Amino acid sequence: MEKYRRSIGRWRLLSFVLLLCVIALLVGIIIISFVKNRQLEDQKMPYCSGKEDINLAEPTVPSVFHDLTAVEVDGLMKYLHSQRSLNLVKPADARVNNSYVYLAEVYVPPKIKVLDYLDNNGVKPDREAIVTIFRGDKRPPIVEEYIVGPLPNPSNLKENPNHRQKIPFNLRPLTGPELGLEIVLLENAIHNTLYDLVLESFDGKFKDCGDKCLTMQAPAPYSPAVSGVPHGRKIWFTMLRLVDFFILHPLDFAVLINFNHDIQNIEVEAVWYNGQSFSSLEELATGYSDGSVTKTKVPFPPQNDNTFSKMTRRGPAFQNEFKRDPLQFEPDGKRYAIHHNHVEYMGWKFYYRMSSVSGPQVYDIRFRNERIAYEISLQEIVVLYAGFKPGQMFPDYFDSCTLIGPQDKGLVPGIDCPAHATFMDTSYVLESSKEPITFKNAFCLFEQNSGYPLRRHHSHSMGYGSFYEGMPNVVLTLRSVFTVVNYDYIFDFIFFQNGVVQVRAMSTGYILATFHTNQEAPFGAQVHDNINGNLHTHLFNFKVDIDIKGKTNRFATWDITPTSRPNDYSAIPNAHYHMINYTREVKETEQTGAYKFDFETPKYLLFYNEQEKNAYGNPKAYRILNKGMVKQLFAEGEGNEPAASWARYQLAVTQYKESERRSSSAYSYMDSSDPVVQFQHFIDDDEPIKDEDLVAWVTMGLHHIPHTEDLPVTPSPGMDLSFYLLPYNYFTEDPAMASKSSVRIELKDRSKPKDGVRVIRYGPEEEKQCVAHKNNYYDMLMKDPEVILDTGSASTAI
Repeated sequence: MEKYRRSIGRWRLLSFVLLLCVIALLVGIIIISFVKNRQLEDQKMPYCSGKEDINLAEPTVPSVFHDLTAVEVDGLMKYLHSQRSLNLVKPADARVNNSYVYLAEVYVPPKIKVLDYLDNNGVKPDREAIVTIFRGDKRPPIVEEYIVGPLPNPSNLKENPNHRQKIPFNLRPLTGPELGLEIVLLENAIHNTLYDLVLESFDGKFKDCGDKCLTMQAPAPYSPAVSGVPHGRKIWFTMLRLVDFFILHPLDFAVLINFNHDIQNIEVEAVWYNGQSFSSLEELATGYSDGSVTKTKVPFPPQNDNTFSKMTRRGPAFQNEFKRDPLQFEPDGKRYAIHHNHVEYMGWKFYYRMSSVSGPQVYDIRFRNERIAYEISLQEIVVLYAGFKPGQMFPDYFDSCTLIGPQDKGLVPGIDCPAHATFMDTSYVLESSKEPITFKNAFCLFEQNSGYPLRRHHSHSMGYGSFYEGMPNVVLTLRSVFTVVNYDYIFDFIFFQNGVVQVRAMSTGYILATFHTNQEAPFGAQVHDNINGNLHTHLFNFKVDIDIKGKTNRFATWDITPTSRPNDYSAIPNAHYHMINYTREVKETEQTGAYKFDFETPKYLLFYNEQEKNAYGNPKAYRILNKGMVKQLFAEGEGNEPAASWARYQLAVTQYKESERRSSSAYSYMDSSDPVVQFQHFIDDDEPIKDEDLVAWVTMGLHHIPHTEDLPVTPSPGMDLSFYLLPYNYFTEDPAMASKSSVRIELKDRSKPKDGVRVIRYGPEEEKQCVAHKNNYYDMLMKDPEVILDTGSASTAI
């Protein structure tokens, strides 16, 4: 019996061992099969790739259009600080009452020198920088601008020839050293004088406030043209709650201050509280204590993920089962090339850069090696507000005064730009830096199918030919997005394969709100509890230095007018048939070239060289089509309007001048009584524009009355504006006929239609299957949060 039991035990052990072997074998087979399947999948579905030509490294020999390099900035700053006459302090020591560098960026050489270099193999112009210095150390203090060069080892500086020198100090833009000090001084004064009023009225504090904190923010300066004080520097500050996002939590409290830069102190000139005006904080405090002031009480709102102003997902989901968004990919790799700041794509060539003051610029735009425009650039963003309270009544925002360029950073793949885009950084020299500050992902460049055909025709019936021909509208887009406190602006330069350029501006972001009272009703609409969305106008101005077949151009309008002809075929006596015709008018001078749209007289706006005509006698032209026109309704010459006199016209055409480089300036916040750049003067001298080097100044805009769907932020649909440069008799036919992306479908034999169709494709016959590369952006953020958010390091301070 014992022997039998031992035998059974051995068999059990053997069976167990065999079972383990079988399991191990099965696991091995599964692993091998999985690996082989993955290998087969990888062989069948490779990553999308192809030969690419992308070089974003900083060049050792930069182009004439390239922004300042690190080597150039180093040489520039050493030179400036060696000049004793400038009396410069280090950036860390910058104060309002001393001398420091506010801004430095590349100074693009005069156009005549650049074109001689590019077109005639002339001498390459010297690299130079334009430098703005705040001379708070002088008496009286002034702002100075210099051209410094040659870079990278400067040896001379000269006054900026395009601005008047000795710009009054009160016209300078708001800066970090000033604004930070003003807010601290003002909040301390309110805290010390009106502690009880603030706590009881607004349920919050400026100090030791826990989760109920308040702040004072400057909507915009109170310009001398509005205040009537020629040399004043006054600012209205409004009280807001520090709730995500604070712009949507204004309170009915504002203070007008005058800042004395000499002693770095503030003087309170007016106080607004609950619809009442006072001459000082002390007057309000006394009236609040003795009961002569009408009081208000607004509880501090709870803060959570459902707070109306917070951008967190809430509400019922659109789909029960989450499915990912559609994606575009590049099966053969990128079809464009980038060399430092030069782009080539489907016959297009251009340079791009970012102006610290005015934002994105493209230069030397060529199609099929012919220059279409020398420069297309953003000049200014202006937002003009309306309101009953002073905090919303007076602000007129000129965004170049806060430096548009550095507001562009941290573009997110898959949202701000397609995931397959190329992202480019930009660098700046600002008041907080002695070396370039680099912002990641400031530009993106991508090719994308627009979702509608560039052209198509379907002659489906035998009588019409029985064929189909079409081409997808795949375009190249250069994009930058700017966040100026509350509003976000998306700017695109879009290049089509048929020689068309589109320039587009879109608005999104938070509206600038005010505390709702009945008096605000004519100036906007209530959008939430205690919140009024105020009426405002967005305006965008662009410079288009158009060069069609050279610099000698004309500006002409094809004017469409009603007409009639006798109808000899009607039974009615003396009948006429009414229709339209057009006439051509060449504009002779700048005043005749200033265009204000009129529905009664529609026009085509054309630019051309009179010596270049097609076989039919028509000039080879480009047409500007402005699809973002708006009428600026502010009274001409009143208030801040003179600083934006370009907005009087949907298009103005002037003769090119080096002294008329920009339509606006960084001083426009405060200089409207006597603008540093007076755009209207560009037109008033009425110079000839026939057969001259011409510049078109294009203005787009829209009026915005906010509504509840603008909460928490304004969506972009309906907020987009565009203008186009369209070839007009420039080519013998649509140049995109040369594209290999088109498809033609036709009968194999029209006499035997049942034999089927022939599909003609000019690229690969088979659709390529590949896997798009993984978007590692969020992994990158874990390692470097500064790609998108300021974590407090000095290198990202603005």
